[in-house]
Amino acid sequence: MNDMQNQKPASTYRPTLSLCMIVKNEEENLEKCLSLARPHVDEIVVVDTGSTDGTVDIAKRYADVFEEIEWPGSFSVARNHSLELASGDYILILDGDEYIDSQEAWKKIRNSLGVLDIAALVLPVKNLLSENNVVSADMFWQERVLRNHPDIRYHGSVHNQVMESIWAHAEQTGRHIARLDAEIIHTGYSLPEEEMVQKYETRVELLKAEYENPRDEVYRAYYAYQLGLIYYIMRRNEAAAELFNSLDYDKLTPENAFYTRLLGAQTAQRLNDMDSALVHCNEMLRINPKEPVGYYLTGVSLMRSSFFKDGLLMLLQAYNVNNDADQFIRFVINPKILLEHLIIACRSLHLSEHVKIFEDLLKEEDCESDKVKGAIRMLQVLLAQNESEPLEKV
Repeated sequence: MNDMQNQKPASTYRPTLSLCMIVKNEEENLEKCLSLARPHVDEIVVVDTGSTDGTVDIAKRYADVFEEIEWPGSFSVARNHSLELASGDYILILDGDEYIDSQEAWKKIRNSLGVLDIAALVLPVKNLLSENNVVSADMFWQERVLRNHPDIRYHGSVHNQVMESIWAHAEQTGRHIARLDAEIIHTGYSLPEEEMVQKYETRVELLKAEYENPRDEVYRAYYAYQLGLIYYIMRRNEAAAELFNSLDYDKLTPENAFYTRLLGAQTAQRLNDMDSALVHCNEMLRINPKEPVGYYLTGVSLMRSSFFKDGLLMLLQAYNVNNDADQFIRFVINPKILLEHLIIACRSLHLSEHVKIFEDLLKEEDCESDKVKGAIRMLQVLLAQNESEPLEKV
Protein backbone atom coordinates (compact mmCIF):
# COMPACT_ATOMS: atom_id res chain seq x y z
CA MET A 1 0.00 0.00 0.00
CA ASN A 2 1.38 3.37 -1.01
CA ASP A 3 1.47 6.70 0.81
CA MET A 4 0.00 9.51 -1.29
CA GLN A 5 1.44 12.49 0.54
CA ASN A 6 4.59 13.14 -1.50
CA GLN A 7 3.63 11.96 -4.98
CA LYS A 8 3.66 14.30 -8.00
CA PRO A 9 0.90 14.50 -10.63
CA ALA A 10 1.54 12.28 -13.63
CA SER A 11 -0.50 14.36 -16.09
CA THR A 12 -2.78 17.37 -16.37
CA TYR A 13 -5.89 15.21 -16.88
CA ARG A 14 -8.40 15.70 -14.06
CA PRO A 15 -10.26 12.44 -13.35
CA THR A 16 -13.93 12.80 -12.48
CA LEU A 17 -15.34 11.83 -9.08
CA SER A 18 -18.84 10.55 -8.29
CA LEU A 19 -20.21 10.52 -4.75
CA CYS A 20 -22.36 7.38 -4.32
CA MET A 21 -24.72 6.98 -1.36
CA ILE A 22 -27.46 4.64 -0.19
CA VAL A 23 -29.77 6.30 2.35
CA LYS A 24 -32.86 5.74 4.44
CA ASN A 25 -34.40 8.21 6.91
CA GLU A 26 -31.35 10.47 7.15
CA GLU A 27 -33.08 13.87 7.06
CA GLU A 28 -31.17 15.06 10.16
CA ASN A 29 -27.76 14.39 8.61
CA LEU A 30 -28.01 14.29 4.83
CA GLU A 31 -28.10 18.03 4.13
CA LYS A 32 -24.74 18.54 5.84
CA CYS A 33 -23.13 15.66 3.96
CA LEU A 34 -24.35 16.75 0.53
CA SER A 35 -23.83 20.49 0.96
CA LEU A 36 -20.21 19.92 1.96
CA ALA A 37 -19.62 17.48 -0.89
CA ARG A 38 -21.34 19.35 -3.72
CA PRO A 39 -18.47 21.80 -4.56
CA HIS A 40 -15.89 19.00 -4.67
CA VAL A 41 -17.48 16.18 -6.69
CA ASP A 42 -18.52 16.00 -10.32
CA GLU A 43 -21.60 13.89 -9.70
CA ILE A 44 -23.82 12.89 -6.80
CA VAL A 45 -25.67 9.57 -6.96
CA VAL A 46 -28.24 8.84 -4.23
CA VAL A 47 -30.24 5.63 -3.92
CA ASP A 48 -33.03 5.74 -1.35
CA THR A 49 -34.17 2.42 0.11
CA GLY A 50 -37.51 3.44 1.61
CA SER A 51 -37.30 6.70 3.55
CA THR A 52 -40.45 7.92 5.30
CA ASP A 53 -39.10 11.30 6.43
CA GLY A 54 -37.74 14.25 4.45
CA THR A 55 -34.68 12.41 3.09
CA VAL A 56 -35.99 12.17 -0.47
CA ASP A 57 -36.64 15.92 -0.78
CA ILE A 58 -33.13 16.73 0.46
CA ALA A 59 -31.51 14.17 -1.84
CA LYS A 60 -33.35 15.44 -4.90
CA ARG A 61 -32.05 18.97 -4.33
CA TYR A 62 -28.44 17.84 -4.62
CA ALA A 63 -28.36 14.60 -6.60
CA ASP A 64 -27.52 14.41 -10.29
CA VAL A 65 -28.83 10.84 -10.26
CA PHE A 66 -31.55 9.80 -7.81
CA GLU A 67 -33.47 6.54 -7.53
CA GLU A 68 -35.89 5.06 -5.04
CA ILE A 69 -35.75 1.28 -4.71
CA GLU A 70 -37.38 -1.30 -2.48
CA TRP A 71 -35.00 -2.47 0.24
CA PRO A 72 -33.28 -5.55 -1.30
CA GLY A 73 -32.43 -7.17 2.03
CA SER A 74 -28.70 -6.57 1.52
CA PHE A 75 -26.54 -3.49 1.92
CA SER A 76 -24.17 -4.81 -0.75
CA VAL A 77 -26.94 -5.18 -3.33
CA ALA A 78 -28.09 -1.61 -2.66
CA ARG A 79 -24.52 -0.29 -2.63
CA ASN A 80 -23.62 -2.01 -5.89
CA HIS A 81 -26.76 -0.61 -7.52
CA SER A 82 -25.54 2.91 -6.69
CA LEU A 83 -22.16 2.10 -8.26
CA GLU A 84 -23.87 1.00 -11.47
CA LEU A 85 -25.45 4.46 -11.77
CA ALA A 86 -22.16 6.39 -11.45
CA SER A 87 -20.39 7.88 -14.47
CA GLY A 88 -17.23 9.24 -12.81
CA ASP A 89 -13.75 7.77 -13.21
CA TYR A 90 -13.70 7.26 -9.43
CA ILE A 91 -16.35 6.77 -6.77
CA LEU A 92 -16.38 8.21 -3.26
CA ILE A 93 -18.47 6.22 -0.76
CA LEU A 94 -20.21 8.08 2.07
CA ASP A 95 -23.20 7.20 4.24
CA GLY A 96 -25.96 9.63 5.17
CA ASP A 97 -24.57 10.11 8.68
CA GLU A 98 -21.06 10.93 7.44
CA TYR A 99 -19.39 14.02 6.03
CA ILE A 100 -16.04 15.53 5.07
CA ASP A 101 -15.77 19.08 6.37
CA SER A 102 -12.09 19.84 5.78
CA GLN A 103 -11.27 21.77 2.62
CA GLU A 104 -7.77 20.33 2.86
CA ALA A 105 -9.18 16.80 2.91
CA TRP A 106 -11.22 17.45 -0.22
CA LYS A 107 -8.18 18.95 -1.91
CA LYS A 108 -6.09 15.88 -1.06
CA ILE A 109 -8.73 13.54 -2.47
CA ARG A 110 -9.05 15.41 -5.75
CA ASN A 111 -5.30 15.88 -6.20
CA SER A 112 -4.55 12.24 -5.41
CA LEU A 113 -6.61 10.92 -8.31
CA GLY A 114 -4.14 12.28 -10.83
CA VAL A 115 -1.03 11.03 -9.04
CA LEU A 116 -0.97 7.26 -9.49
CA ASP A 117 -3.00 4.73 -11.41
CA ILE A 118 -5.31 4.12 -8.46
CA ALA A 119 -7.47 1.08 -7.72
CA ALA A 120 -8.62 2.54 -4.39
CA LEU A 121 -7.83 5.05 -1.67
CA VAL A 122 -8.08 4.08 2.00
CA LEU A 123 -9.24 7.01 4.16
CA PRO A 124 -9.46 7.53 7.94
CA VAL A 125 -12.99 7.36 9.35
CA LYS A 126 -13.57 9.01 12.72
CA ASN A 127 -16.54 7.69 14.71
CA LEU A 128 -17.90 10.39 17.01
CA LEU A 129 -19.33 8.85 20.18
CA SER A 130 -21.80 10.08 22.79
CA GLU A 131 -20.58 12.52 25.46
CA ASN A 132 -21.09 10.00 28.27
CA ASN A 133 -19.03 7.33 26.52
CA VAL A 134 -15.61 6.62 27.98
CA VAL A 135 -14.17 6.56 24.44
CA SER A 136 -14.82 9.99 22.92
CA ALA A 137 -13.78 9.04 19.38
CA ASP A 138 -12.80 5.95 17.41
CA MET A 139 -10.59 6.18 14.31
CA PHE A 140 -10.10 3.48 11.70
CA TRP A 141 -9.05 3.24 8.02
CA GLN A 142 -11.38 2.07 5.28
CA GLU A 143 -11.42 1.89 1.48
CA ARG A 144 -13.68 4.79 0.44
CA VAL A 145 -12.48 5.99 -2.99
CA LEU A 146 -12.82 3.28 -5.65
CA ARG A 147 -12.01 3.13 -9.32
CA ASN A 148 -15.28 2.93 -11.25
CA HIS A 149 -14.84 -0.54 -12.67
CA PRO A 150 -17.30 -3.48 -12.83
CA ASP A 151 -14.79 -5.78 -11.12
CA ILE A 152 -14.91 -3.66 -7.94
CA ARG A 153 -18.11 -4.52 -6.09
CA TYR A 154 -19.30 -5.11 -2.51
CA HIS A 155 -20.40 -8.34 -0.86
CA GLY A 156 -22.02 -9.10 2.51
CA SER A 157 -25.60 -8.41 3.57
CA VAL A 158 -24.82 -6.07 6.48
CA HIS A 159 -21.17 -5.15 6.82
CA ASN A 160 -20.61 -4.90 3.10
CA GLN A 161 -16.99 -5.46 2.16
CA VAL A 162 -15.16 -4.36 -0.97
CA MET A 163 -11.49 -4.95 -0.20
CA GLU A 164 -11.32 -8.45 -1.73
CA SER A 165 -12.46 -7.21 -5.11
CA ILE A 166 -10.12 -4.22 -4.88
CA TRP A 167 -7.11 -6.45 -4.20
CA ALA A 168 -8.08 -8.77 -7.06
CA HIS A 169 -8.46 -5.80 -9.41
CA ALA A 170 -5.14 -4.31 -8.28
CA GLU A 171 -3.32 -7.61 -8.75
CA GLN A 172 -4.78 -8.10 -12.22
CA THR A 173 -4.16 -4.54 -13.46
CA GLY A 174 -1.10 -3.41 -11.50
CA ARG A 175 -3.04 -0.44 -10.12
CA HIS A 176 -2.27 0.94 -6.69
CA ILE A 177 -4.06 0.93 -3.31
CA ALA A 178 -2.97 3.91 -1.21
CA ARG A 179 -3.66 5.46 2.17
CA LEU A 180 -4.61 9.13 2.18
CA ASP A 181 -5.01 11.26 5.31
CA ALA A 182 -8.36 12.85 4.41
CA GLU A 183 -10.74 12.36 7.33
CA ILE A 184 -14.38 11.26 7.12
CA ILE A 185 -16.55 12.06 10.15
CA HIS A 186 -19.18 9.44 11.11
CA THR A 187 -21.91 10.48 13.56
CA GLY A 188 -23.97 7.29 13.64
CA TYR A 189 -22.58 6.06 16.98
CA SER A 190 -23.20 9.37 18.78
CA LEU A 191 -26.98 8.97 18.91
CA PRO A 192 -28.88 8.61 22.22
CA GLU A 193 -29.12 4.99 23.34
CA GLU A 194 -32.78 4.52 22.35
CA GLU A 195 -32.10 5.80 18.83
CA MET A 196 -29.02 3.58 18.56
CA VAL A 197 -31.07 0.51 19.46
CA GLN A 198 -33.79 1.44 16.97
CA LYS A 199 -31.25 2.05 14.21
CA TYR A 200 -29.31 -1.19 14.61
CA GLU A 201 -31.91 -3.73 15.74
CA THR A 202 -33.02 -4.25 12.13
CA ARG A 203 -29.59 -5.68 11.34
CA VAL A 204 -29.62 -8.46 13.93
CA GLU A 205 -31.30 -11.16 11.84
CA LEU A 206 -29.17 -10.37 8.77
CA LEU A 207 -25.99 -10.62 10.86
CA LYS A 208 -27.14 -13.82 12.56
CA ALA A 209 -27.69 -15.39 9.15
CA GLU A 210 -24.20 -14.41 8.00
CA TYR A 211 -22.65 -15.63 11.26
CA GLU A 212 -24.42 -18.99 11.00
CA ASN A 213 -23.64 -19.46 7.30
CA PRO A 214 -20.19 -17.96 6.72
CA ARG A 215 -17.96 -18.46 3.70
CA ASP A 216 -15.23 -19.74 6.02
CA GLU A 217 -14.06 -19.56 9.64
CA VAL A 218 -12.40 -16.16 9.13
CA TYR A 219 -15.76 -14.73 8.14
CA ARG A 220 -17.46 -16.55 11.04
CA ALA A 221 -15.14 -14.78 13.49
CA TYR A 222 -15.69 -11.43 11.76
CA TYR A 223 -19.47 -11.75 11.85
CA ALA A 224 -19.33 -12.91 15.48
CA TYR A 225 -17.51 -9.68 16.29
CA GLN A 226 -20.06 -7.58 14.36
CA LEU A 227 -23.04 -9.42 15.86
CA GLY A 228 -21.53 -9.01 19.32
CA LEU A 229 -21.21 -5.27 18.67
CA ILE A 230 -24.92 -5.03 17.81
CA TYR A 231 -25.83 -7.04 20.93
CA TYR A 232 -23.63 -4.68 22.96
CA ILE A 233 -25.37 -1.61 21.52
CA MET A 234 -28.77 -3.17 22.29
CA ARG A 235 -27.62 -4.16 25.82
CA ARG A 236 -28.26 -7.83 25.15
CA ASN A 237 -25.31 -8.45 27.41
CA GLU A 238 -25.55 -12.20 27.95
CA ALA A 239 -25.75 -12.87 24.21
CA ALA A 240 -22.85 -10.49 23.58
CA ALA A 241 -20.71 -12.10 26.31
CA GLU A 242 -21.33 -15.57 24.88
CA LEU A 243 -19.94 -14.45 21.51
CA PHE A 244 -17.02 -12.49 22.96
CA ASN A 245 -15.99 -15.44 25.15
CA SER A 246 -16.18 -18.06 22.41
CA LEU A 247 -15.11 -16.60 19.05
CA ASP A 248 -11.73 -17.45 17.52
CA TYR A 249 -9.69 -14.27 17.99
CA ASP A 250 -6.82 -15.68 15.92
CA LYS A 251 -9.09 -15.42 12.89
CA LEU A 252 -9.53 -11.63 13.36
CA THR A 253 -7.16 -8.89 12.30
CA PRO A 254 -5.25 -7.38 15.27
CA GLU A 255 -7.35 -4.20 14.98
CA ASN A 256 -10.65 -6.11 15.08
CA ALA A 257 -9.39 -8.43 17.81
CA PHE A 258 -8.50 -5.41 19.97
CA TYR A 259 -11.90 -3.79 19.45
CA THR A 260 -13.70 -7.06 20.17
CA ARG A 261 -11.74 -7.48 23.41
CA LEU A 262 -12.68 -3.90 24.31
CA LEU A 263 -16.35 -4.71 23.82
CA GLY A 264 -15.88 -7.97 25.72
CA ALA A 265 -14.35 -6.16 28.71
CA GLN A 266 -17.16 -3.58 28.80
CA THR A 267 -19.81 -6.29 28.48
CA ALA A 268 -18.25 -8.27 31.33
CA GLN A 269 -18.22 -5.13 33.49
CA ARG A 270 -21.93 -4.66 32.80
CA LEU A 271 -22.48 -8.25 33.99
CA ASN A 272 -20.22 -7.66 37.03
CA ASP A 273 -17.90 -10.43 35.82
CA MET A 274 -14.56 -8.84 36.63
CA ASP A 275 -12.57 -12.05 36.06
CA SER A 276 -13.72 -12.16 32.42
CA ALA A 277 -13.24 -8.41 32.10
CA LEU A 278 -9.61 -8.71 33.19
CA VAL A 279 -9.00 -11.56 30.73
CA HIS A 280 -10.19 -9.30 27.90
CA CYS A 281 -8.16 -6.39 29.29
CA ASN A 282 -4.96 -8.46 29.43
CA GLU A 283 -5.46 -9.40 25.78
CA MET A 284 -6.01 -5.75 24.85
CA LEU A 285 -2.72 -4.75 26.46
CA ARG A 286 -0.96 -7.64 24.75
CA ILE A 287 -2.29 -6.75 21.31
CA ASN A 288 -1.62 -3.02 21.57
CA PRO A 289 -0.08 -1.49 24.71
CA LYS A 290 -0.19 1.98 23.13
CA GLU A 291 -3.98 2.34 23.41
CA PRO A 292 -5.09 4.13 26.63
CA VAL A 293 -8.47 2.38 26.76
CA GLY A 294 -6.72 -0.90 27.66
CA TYR A 295 -5.23 0.67 30.80
CA TYR A 296 -8.48 2.46 31.62
CA LEU A 297 -10.66 -0.67 31.48
CA THR A 298 -8.02 -2.63 33.41
CA GLY A 299 -8.00 0.07 36.08
CA VAL A 300 -11.77 0.08 36.42
CA SER A 301 -11.90 -3.74 36.57
CA LEU A 302 -9.20 -3.85 39.25
CA MET A 303 -10.97 -1.21 41.34
CA ARG A 304 -14.24 -3.10 41.09
CA SER A 305 -12.30 -6.16 42.29
CA SER A 306 -11.14 -4.10 45.34
CA PHE A 307 -7.55 -3.74 44.08
CA PHE A 308 -7.72 0.03 44.46
CA LYS A 309 -4.07 0.97 44.32
CA ASP A 310 -3.35 -1.23 41.29
CA GLY A 311 -6.46 0.15 39.64
CA LEU A 312 -5.38 3.71 40.34
CA LEU A 313 -1.96 3.09 38.81
CA MET A 314 -3.64 1.78 35.65
CA LEU A 315 -5.87 4.87 35.46
CA LEU A 316 -2.85 7.13 35.80
CA GLN A 317 -1.15 5.26 32.97
CA ALA A 318 -4.31 5.57 30.87
CA TYR A 319 -4.21 9.36 31.21
CA ASN A 320 -0.52 9.54 30.35
CA VAL A 321 -0.91 7.40 27.23
CA ASN A 322 -4.08 9.26 26.24
CA ASN A 323 -2.13 12.51 26.10
CA ASP A 324 0.90 11.21 24.23
CA ALA A 325 0.95 13.46 21.16
CA ASP A 326 3.72 11.43 19.50
CA GLN A 327 1.64 8.38 18.71
CA PHE A 328 -1.59 7.57 16.87
CA ILE A 329 -4.45 6.63 19.19
CA ARG A 330 -7.52 4.98 17.75
CA PHE A 331 -9.65 5.00 20.91
CA VAL A 332 -9.28 8.42 22.52
CA ILE A 333 -10.47 8.45 26.13
CA ASN A 334 -12.96 11.07 27.34
CA PRO A 335 -10.74 12.96 29.83
CA LYS A 336 -13.64 13.99 32.08
CA ILE A 337 -14.77 10.39 32.60
CA LEU A 338 -11.16 9.44 33.31
CA LEU A 339 -10.95 12.22 35.92
CA GLU A 340 -14.17 10.97 37.52
CA HIS A 341 -12.65 7.53 37.98
CA LEU A 342 -9.45 9.02 39.38
CA ILE A 343 -11.59 10.78 41.99
CA ILE A 344 -13.33 7.51 42.86
CA ALA A 345 -9.98 5.73 43.21
CA CYS A 346 -8.47 8.45 45.40
CA ARG A 347 -11.58 8.56 47.57
CA SER A 348 -11.40 4.78 48.04
CA LEU A 349 -7.79 5.14 49.23
CA HIS A 350 -8.64 8.14 51.45
CA LEU A 351 -6.36 10.46 49.48
CA SER A 352 -8.53 13.48 50.30
CA GLU A 353 -6.04 16.06 49.05
CA HIS A 354 -5.94 14.48 45.62
CA VAL A 355 -9.72 14.03 45.58
CA LYS A 356 -9.99 17.80 46.00
CA ILE A 357 -7.38 18.48 43.29
CA PHE A 358 -9.09 16.27 40.71
CA GLU A 359 -12.56 17.57 41.64
CA ASP A 360 -11.39 21.15 41.06
CA LEU A 361 -9.87 20.18 37.72
CA LEU A 362 -13.10 18.46 36.70
CA LYS A 363 -15.04 21.68 37.35
CA GLU A 364 -12.89 23.62 34.90
CA GLU A 365 -14.71 24.05 31.59
CA ASP A 366 -11.54 23.59 29.54
CA CYS A 367 -9.24 21.62 31.78
CA GLU A 368 -5.61 21.94 30.69
CA SER A 369 -3.83 18.60 30.33
CA ASP A 370 -0.66 20.05 31.87
CA LYS A 371 -2.53 20.71 35.13
CA VAL A 372 -3.83 17.14 35.21
CA LYS A 373 -0.40 15.76 34.40
CA GLY A 374 1.04 17.79 37.26
CA ALA A 375 -1.53 16.38 39.67
CA ILE A 376 -0.85 12.88 38.38
CA ARG A 377 2.90 13.28 38.92
CA MET A 378 2.25 14.36 42.52
CA LEU A 379 0.06 11.32 43.07
CA GLN A 380 2.59 8.96 41.49
CA VAL A 381 5.30 10.29 43.81
CA LEU A 382 3.02 9.69 46.80
CA LEU A 383 2.25 6.14 45.69
CA ALA A 384 5.95 5.42 45.18
CA GLN A 385 6.75 6.71 48.66
CA ASN A 386 4.11 4.44 50.15
CA GLU A 387 5.18 1.39 48.16
CA SER A 388 6.54 -0.34 51.25
CA GLU A 389 3.20 0.23 53.00
CA PRO A 390 0.51 -0.41 50.38
CA LEU A 391 -2.50 1.85 50.54
CA GLU A 392 -5.71 -0.06 51.02
CA LYS A 393 -9.34 0.88 51.34
CA VAL A 394 -10.33 1.37 54.96
